Amino acid sequence: MTNTRMLSLIGIYLVIFIDNLGASLIIPMLTTIAHDPVSGLISEGSEGFRNGVYGVALGAFSIAMFFGAPLLGALSDGLGRKKTLLLCLSGLAMSYVLLAYALAFKSLWLFMAGRLIGGFFSGCLPVAQASIIDVTEEKQRARYIGYIMFFVSLGYVVGPLIGGYLSDPALVPWFNLQTPFIFVATLSVVNLLILLLVFQDQKADAKKRAMTLPNPIANLLDAVRIKDIRTYALLLLLMLVGWNIFFQFIGLYLTGGLGFAQQEVSNFISWTGFGLALAFLFLVGPAMKVLKPLSMVGLALVLMAFCIGVTLLNTNLYILYLLAVLGAVGFGMSYSGLMSQLSICVDASKQGSIMGMAAAIGAFSAGFSGFAFGFVANISVNAPIECALFFVCMAITICCKKHYGRYIQQGEL
Repeated sequence: MTNTRMLSLIGIYLVIFIDNLGASLIIPMLTTIAHDPVSGLISEGSEGFRNGVYGVALGAFSIAMFFGAPLLGALSDGLGRKKTLLLCLSGLAMSYVLLAYALAFKSLWLFMAGRLIGGFFSGCLPVAQASIIDVTEEKQRARYIGYIMFFVSLGYVVGPLIGGYLSDPALVPWFNLQTPFIFVATLSVVNLLILLLVFQDQKADAKKRAMTLPNPIANLLDAVRIKDIRTYALLLLLMLVGWNIFFQFIGLYLTGGLGFAQQEVSNFISWTGFGLALAFLFLVGPAMKVLKPLSMVGLALVLMAFCIGVTLLNTNLYILYLLAVLGAVGFGMSYSGLMSQLSICVDASKQGSIMGMAAAIGAFSAGFSGFAFGFVANISVNAPIECALFFVCMAITICCKKHYGRYIQQGEL
């Protein structure tokens, strides 16, 4: 591989890293942003209003991604990969600058605008994946595509640390809640310059390709229309809603319920990212060699439920870290198993549609979790985590019914 192509790959992987770093960066900061009347966003307001802002800030990002990801993917086919990636990075940099300004001027509307813009332009993973395919040789492609999950996981490990530590004035006097956003905006601009200088579209006809505008709502409705995958799509939805509630609101629970400091929350969420990396990079492949996808999903869901449940009952810091890692492993393995099962259910001509449907479910579940359960947190800081456990247990019930129902139909039980 030439040096130019290698630099192009580095730039593309950096896009993926920044994408996922942005999704996890804000989690350890958001309790302070929504609840601290001095350094945060809201000077005056009830506890219920602040919890609502917490949830809406999370949900707005994911709902914007729900519409942005398929549109950016289609745009890259018509406009070209390079221009689309540059557009994504420009949008991300602008969103982080808006978030920093919003905190400086305590503007709630500007903050939400930054979250919407950031969510829309964070949906560039399909573009990055297509770009990697474009710049790699066929015999090396699987290896370089496999690296995607490493950088996805790396974003979830590093993001919370950046958010928690770069916003702490106890470490450096001029650190504040704006510092992490300025840092990632700068990183986005650096990445933009790298791609501008070294990345070239490998498709000579990039400007000539017709662009078909996608319909993310239709992708979501495919989960209902296609009979063979309906149950697996429901399983994916329930599992993702449960996980997203846990991941999005664990910072609020640890701070409000257990009195964790911001850096402790950052460390906890970073360990969750480590669990994702462990699952995606080292455990999913071997597990799939010895277990059928649906069996792996069932076992992984039980692990998730156990870890979420014990988190509610335990206050020991080290045990909580261990539960975070194991819970994330359960999520990574259940997600991979469900994606494999969905892929098995359709032929080659429908693989793109099924992946689009799964992506739509993922973005919708994250948006729904944020919007709905910020208000549930008004009941208690435990309530969202208890709801997360409920959704995962629902998924376990459906998974068991599907798994054992299949054997009953085959006369094996």
